[in-house]
This record gives sequence, C-alpha cells and structure tokens, in this order.
Amino acid sequence: MTTSESVARQGGAAMGAHEAETAALVPAELQSELLAMLQRNASAREFDDMLARVQATVRDPAQRSLLAGSIRAAVAVCEQQALQQRRERGLLVVLESAQDLTSIRDLELVLQAIVRRARQIFSADIGYLTNFDRLRNDFYIRATEGAISERFKNVRVPLDHGICGHVLKHKTPYHSSDYLTDHGFAHEQGIDLAIKDEGVQSLLGAPLMVGNHCIGVLCICDRQPRRHAPWEVAMLSTLAAQAAVAIENARLFQEAQVALQRASDANASLHRQAEEIQTAAEAHEQMTRLVARGCSVVDILNMVASMLGVHIALLDEAEQPTQHATLAPAHLASGLAELLGLTPVQDLMHSALTEGRRSGRSHAVEGHGGGPDPHLHLRVAALMGADRLLGAMVMLSDRAMSATEIRTFERGALVAGVVLLSQERSELVVSGESAAAIRALVSWQQESPAALQLRTQPLGLDLGLPLRMAVLSVEDRHIEYALRRMRPAVARGTLLEECEGFIVAICPEAAFEPLQSALQATLLPDARLSAVGVTSGTQSQVDGLPGCFRALKRGIDIMRALGRSHELLPEATLSMYSLLFEQRRAADVAGFIEATVGELVQHDQRRGTDLAGTLLAYLEHAQNAKATADALQIHVNTLRQRLESVDGLLKNWRVGGRSLELHVALRMHMLRRKVQAQALTGGVGAGL
Repeated sequence: MTTSESVARQGGAAMGAHEAETAALVPAELQSELLAMLQRNASAREFDDMLARVQATVRDPAQRSLLAGSIRAAVAVCEQQALQQRRERGLLVVLESAQDLTSIRDLELVLQAIVRRARQIFSADIGYLTNFDRLRNDFYIRATEGAISERFKNVRVPLDHGICGHVLKHKTPYHSSDYLTDHGFAHEQGIDLAIKDEGVQSLLGAPLMVGNHCIGVLCICDRQPRRHAPWEVAMLSTLAAQAAVAIENARLFQEAQVALQRASDANASLHRQAEEIQTAAEAHEQMTRLVARGCSVVDILNMVASMLGVHIALLDEAEQPTQHATLAPAHLASGLAELLGLTPVQDLMHSALTEGRRSGRSHAVEGHGGGPDPHLHLRVAALMGADRLLGAMVMLSDRAMSATEIRTFERGALVAGVVLLSQERSELVVSGESAAAIRALVSWQQESPAALQLRTQPLGLDLGLPLRMAVLSVEDRHIEYALRRMRPAVARGTLLEECEGFIVAICPEAAFEPLQSALQATLLPDARLSAVGVTSGTQSQVDGLPGCFRALKRGIDIMRALGRSHELLPEATLSMYSLLFEQRRAADVAGFIEATVGELVQHDQRRGTDLAGTLLAYLEHAQNAKATADALQIHVNTLRQRLESVDGLLKNWRVGGRSLELHVALRMHMLRRKVQAQALTGGVGAGL
C-alpha cells in the first residue's frame, strides 16, 4: 500500500467518524438551542438561520427532517406567543380606556385617548372616530390621530355613503382592503378625494352603539393593503362600545345640566340667600387658607375689600391709620383718608369702637361728623387679642351693606386680629433675640467678635460691615407703641429694640438712610411721643459701639436740656458739649463758670436781670450790635447800656481771647441751668 493510499484511507476513516459524531451530537445541541431561543423570544430570522444550518450540517435525512420539523414547531409557538401578547396588549388597552371613562372628565380627551390606543394596538397609520350629527343628518370626524390632510380631518360623510353609511345601516363592523375600488358601499366624490389625499387603502370600522342606535363609527386606516383577524375586529368593536358609553354619558350629563339650570332659574329668589351664605362661607374659607399660608394683614384687607367692593384701613391701638387695602376704588380711598383726618369723625369712631368692644360686633359711624359725602357709609370693628385691643378695622362703602356682608366684614376683622396677634408673638420672639444682641453689642464687657456675629447673623446683621447707630428717647409708656409703629418700616438686618430706657437701632451703613427716613416719617412727627434722637457716625469696628452708645445717650441728655423735641441730630453737632460734660465733674464745671462769669450770674440772680443771656446773644451774633438787638427785640441803645453794665462786672472781657472763654462758660451755664431745672422735675438730664 502506498503512502497516498494510506493517507486517503485514514482521511476517509476520520471523515466517517466526524459524520457519526455530528449525527450523534447535533440533534441534542439543536434541541437545547431551540429551547433557549424560545425562552428569549428569538426573531424569525434566527430560526431561519438555524434551519439553514441543519440543512447544511445534518447528513441523515430522517434526522434532518425531524430537526426541521422541531424548528418549524418552535416558529409556530413564537407566532402564537406573539399573537397572544398582542391580544393581551389589546385587553390592557380596553382596561385603560375603561379607567379613562371614570378618571378623565373631559369627553374630548377620552375619545382622543381611545383613538390613539386603537391606532397603537393595531399598528395602524391612522385612527379616527366619527360622530353622527342629528341636526345635519351626517357624520363628522370628532377625534383623529395620525392624519395629515386637512381635507380628511374636516370631511363630512352623508348618511348613506361610505363605510360610515354601511356600518350605520347594518350596525356591524366593516373591513375594506382597497377602499377606492371597494363596491360594497356607495361612494361619494368628496369622501373619495379625502381618502385619496390621505393615501388610505385599507380601512376597518366598528359602530358606536347605544342600544339599537348607531351614533358613530370608530375606524383604523392603513396606507397599504391589509387584512384584520377576527380578534382585531372584536377588539375594535369593544373600544367603539366604550367610546359610545362616553358620548352617551356626556349627552345625558349635558341634559341634566340643562334641567338643573332651568330649575335654578325657576328658584332664583330661593337660591339668592343660599348664594349669600355660600359667599360668606367661601370668604371664611379663603381667610382660613390665607392664615394657614402665613399671610399678612394687608392680604386680609385686600381680600375683604375686593370681595365687598369697599375700602378698608387698619388702625393701631391709638386709633391711628397704619395700613390700607391696595385693592379699592380710588374715590373711596381718598374719602376714607379725608374722613380719618376729621376730629369729629375720630370722636364718633372712638365711641363706636368702645361700643364694639362691649358688644363684640362692628358698629356704624353715624353722621360722619360733617364728612365730605353723607352718602358714604363708615363702619368700624375692634381687633381684639384676648382682652386687649390690638387695633381696629374701618370700612368705607358707597352703599348700604347687607347683613351677610357685615358678617363677612366682621369675620375679616376677627381673622385680622388673629394675624396681628400671631405676628405680635412672632415679633416678640425676634424682639427678644434682637434686644439681647443690642445689649451684647453696647455692653462694655463685650463678647468676642465671633460670639457677637453668632448672635446677629440669624437677624441678618453682618458685623464685618461698617455700622451706624441711632438712639431715640420717648416716654417710657410709649416705647412699646413706638417700636410697633417702627418695626414694619425696618428692613431685615437692622436691629431696633429698647435698651436702657431708649430705643436703639443698629444697622449697616447702606441701610442707614432708609432707617433715618422711616424714623422721621413715623416717630418724630407724632406729637404724643415728643421723640428726640441722636445718630452716630460710621463705626468700622464693633468694639467702638459701647462708647458710641454712651456718647449718643449724652447727646439725648443735652438735647433734652436744650428743650428740643421731634428732632434727629447727628452726634457730631453735640460732641463739644458732650466732651465738656464727660471730662468735667459738676464741681469743676461750677468752678469754671464761677471764675469766668460768676459776677455776671450773681448780678442777674440779685437784680432779676438777664445780662448773661444778653452777652451770650451778643457773642452768638459775632458781636454785631444790630443783629443782637434784633434777635433780643430791643433797641440798640438798650443793648449798649446792658453791655456797659457787663463792662463794669467783667473787666477787660473784650480783650484777647477772653471772648471764647466767656462764650463757652455762658453756654455751659445755660445748659447747666436747664439740666438742673429738669433734675428738679425728674427729667432725663438729672444725671448731668
């Protein structure tokens, strides 16, 4: 045997062994792979590839036929699974549509959802729903999805034409694979043009049945020929039935609404009172919502004013207007401002408010005390917090209020009192923190800057910025009232509280101008407060605040000693006198005055003259005789006679620099005399 024959024989033996191995192993492997493909829902192409591989690798015809049959069976199982999944998706769509009927109140949204889902479940190009118009006796498209032609969207189908006419007549679904060539129904030129514009070929329609009446048709269309399985026709019929239920429910609801409206018109007089009660309840509910949301008093005023068509103002406990509703007729706003400025109206309002506190109800202010318009109606309600008067709410209207409207106004006053009381309590907490921060800042035993910043940071004050301070003095019994007047006008970052019997304000340099304007507009003009204040310069360091506070208090004492009030002055204008009072003890001041102008003072005390005042006026007017005489309202000769008397008492007072010493001594004498007078009566200057 040759070598080549030996190799050929060995190769043939090997090939026979390989074929035997393939015939033995391939079927088992293919069966396992088929199961895996079924498990992961393999595509038809994968099954085709496997079938081709079996045809190529399996030599045994019986095995090849068996494996090919297994693959075809697997494909059939996959197709059956796909069909089952499509049916399940269809049932899910039916359930979702049923849920829409109960959850979506808008009929058009329900119908649009049904059309969209019908198109999705059947993978159709177009879905639409027609409704039967009883007035025009034809069909019109009410909802559509996927259409692009305006002609198609707006087409109207006559009663006996098209698939709609066929479905209406037979009350059964109808399918057409080629609409334009289908002779199973009557064609109409307008409908055919719309179908042609949209490119529709295949169409399936199901009737919308209400009892034995067809009220419309649900259709799905495709732009290529297509046939639909029986289950698809049944599914579309189910969706059409749901759409019919939605349309019929909407019709019945509309009829019920019409009947209800007729009944409402017939009983208008009875419902008028119910509506007033409802309005009052809504007002109370709105007020409750406003309070729960954390509203301001102005929000309450605006709500009541807009609801009643009136103008409303808020008075504080001193019966002074503080806030107004911003939503009000202009003539009422100006009329109320004028009325509140009349003294007779204020007296009448005080009496009505006193009566209201006893009765717990609002009271009309009768007569207006000679107001601008006798046809205007004024009413006031007390705002109470526990047993304390928080203020009052005043209403001005150009018509008489009904009992329900008056109750609404009184509810508004009650809610406004609750809001004021809540704000007062909140402000009390912030006030305590702010007062503690001010005391820590002006204390001579200051905490560390870091500790001070921890105190002031929640209050919005940055101690790293340049600061300004203002100190005001009012009577002790008016301090809390003055603080309540000022707090709404003070921005965040400004500390404003009582400290050591004074009103103290500390703010950044940038916020000082608004603070000063607020003080001048709110506290200084109030005649009852007799407020007087002193402001500091810029303080770049926190450790300078204690000394600044002491200097401002001295300035307050000097202003009180000078008899000034309703003023806010810079401390720099009083610094010279402050330093004199600070650096000199009372005995030193008395000794300086005695050594300089003592004889002049004693002469005035013995004779009852005022030569000291005359000399001070002369020095104040730069030793100008005419200007001094005019200021003292005396003749120039009289002034010269007084100055000659001064010459006899104060030798050489016109020589050298004595005029400066005399000027300062006379100023200090006048200040000391006023301070001593206030000390005898318990005034603020008693400590000088």
